[in-house]
Amino acid sequence: MNEIRAGWRPLLSATLGTMCGIFAFTNYTQGFFVGPVTAEFGWTPAQFFLSYTVLMCLGLITGPVIGSLAAKYGIRVLGIIGLVGHALAYVLISLNNGSLTLWYLSFALLAILSAGSLPIIWTTVLNSWFKEDRGKAIGITMAGTGLGAFLFPPLVEYMISNHGWRFAYQSVAVGAAVLALPFVFAFFKEKPVPIKSDVANKGSTDSTWGLTRREAMGTYRFWVLGLVLFVSAVVIVGLLSNFERIMTQEGIERATIAKIASVMGLTIILGRLLVGFLVDKFWAPGVAASFFVLPTIAIIVLLNVDVTVGMGFLIAILIGLAAGAELDLLAFLTSKYFGPANYPTVFGAIFAFFAVGAGIAPPVYGAAAQAAGGYSTVLQVSIGLLVLCIALFLALGKYPDEETSV
Repeated sequence: MNEIRAGWRPLLSATLGTMCGIFAFTNYTQGFFVGPVTAEFGWTPAQFFLSYTVLMCLGLITGPVIGSLAAKYGIRVLGIIGLVGHALAYVLISLNNGSLTLWYLSFALLAILSAGSLPIIWTTVLNSWFKEDRGKAIGITMAGTGLGAFLFPPLVEYMISNHGWRFAYQSVAVGAAVLALPFVFAFFKEKPVPIKSDVANKGSTDSTWGLTRREAMGTYRFWVLGLVLFVSAVVIVGLLSNFERIMTQEGIERATIAKIASVMGLTIILGRLLVGFLVDKFWAPGVAASFFVLPTIAIIVLLNVDVTVGMGFLIAILIGLAAGAELDLLAFLTSKYFGPANYPTVFGAIFAFFAVGAGIAPPVYGAAAQAAGGYSTVLQVSIGLLVLCIALFLALGKYPDEETSV
């Protein structure tokens, strides 16, 4: 734990940046806005949520671009710009006068302005500070999204109920930036590079090895990892975004579903921390495969058992653990298989797979359920997709020799 003691300041700032950035706020609060926004403007929920698809699918562009910019201008500058841009974009969204086109354009702008607050930036700093405890550091940093999932929903609901949805967008987004920015200004810095003579005295091994983006894209592991992240994002985000409707179909009351969902939020935090500790000790693809067995079991239970409230909590826990593991694994596997030297550019390219999968998942699951008259068919397909994910994780193979020798 010596690395944690030495790097706790950048770790704290990265965790707060993750909590206050686009992933946590957008992913875990939009369900509270859909009712009041659609009621005021006369939109359907599907029209409202298409903005999320626009936002995430732009990750196909913003992920690689922000990775390249990080290599050129530095992660600290981009992190600060991302937090400020995130707050500004939500203020602009809150000013919408009922134009659906403007709504979608505003979320496209959100994707651009807040790109610096993506996990690409916050996890990059960890590579210079952590090696033996890198998994733990990533787990703690990505637990920031779980903290956001725990803190933002009740705060947003209070703001909407007492001051309206516009004020909620403005106050929470700006407040998040105000909370995180001082820590990012003060502590979000990469570890100083050792003097070359010192490195030479220790031997020829360079702890900052790494493939360029072009080199990484020339390996089979890049495409396997990209595919497994795309498929896993489709399944996990599809389940999370449709969880309330799935549980309603099973006869669970909305008030009870809200309690179950809150437990899922806490489980996501646990999943992030647990996978972070495990990948430091065990082969990460094996850990990943084990975690993705859990939602497979949850879906089998959903399809074959009468779901009671207690069973609903169990299902939420199993899905939440896998949801918590997903982004940790994305960051850790990128670092292990392609090296830390060009991490932001490679991570940005791989993140595009995740972003597109997450972007299309909510409408795909919703449309499939509507067409089939329920969720049974799409849940059956999800089992097959999860089995494919498990096989793809295992197909990544052993770590590169450069990684095991440093």
